[in-house]
Formats: sequence, structure tokens, C-alpha cells
Amino acid sequence: MSLELTVEDSLMLEKHRLERLRSFFADSLAKCFLHLDKNSTLKIHCSEPWIVDQLLSEVDQLRWYAWVVVGATRLSVCFAQEEVYRTSTRKATKKSQRLHTA
Repeated sequence: MSLELTVEDSLMLEKHRLERLRSFFADSLAKCFLHLDKNSTLKIHCSEPWIVDQLLSEVDQLRWYAWVVVGATRLSVCFAQEEVYRTSTRKATKKSQRLHTA
């Protein structure tokens, strides 16, 4: 029995990590598409503007959970196919920024 992860194993593990993250933010992430890219950036695509507002109000917790549960190093929140917020999942930095304002 090999201890190496296959591509299918890795994809399944990623799916379970994203679903675990979704369970911590069930109200906010229920209608969002989550994607962890090859650069370890968790991209959250929101379908409604109120979801973006909710996620931004919980951003400190979201950053921590994205780092611990998913292993993401960066977090990106998108709405209408545009990135509206991005930050590191680690310590708060001056680079955290809201890209568009309402």
C-alpha cells in the first residue's frame, strides 16, 4: 500500500477542506464558489453583494480559518467576476485592501 497521494486523493482532500471551511461560515459561504489556486490563494466568488458585506465583517475569522483549515496563504473575495478584497491569511498587514468601494 503506497503512502503517496494520487492526483485524485489530492483533489478529494482539497474538496473536503473547502467543505469544512464552508461549514464554519454556513450562512455566508452557502452560495459562494470556493477555489484554491496553485499559488495557495483561496478565491471566494460571491453571488450576492450582502454576502461580500458579511464576509468582510468576519474577515479576521475567515482569514484564520482559511489558513488553518484550507492551508491558504492569501484570501481573495470576488463579486461579479471582480476581486473586491484581498489579504494575507496570516498576520494583518498594510497590504490588506478593499479594491472597490461602494
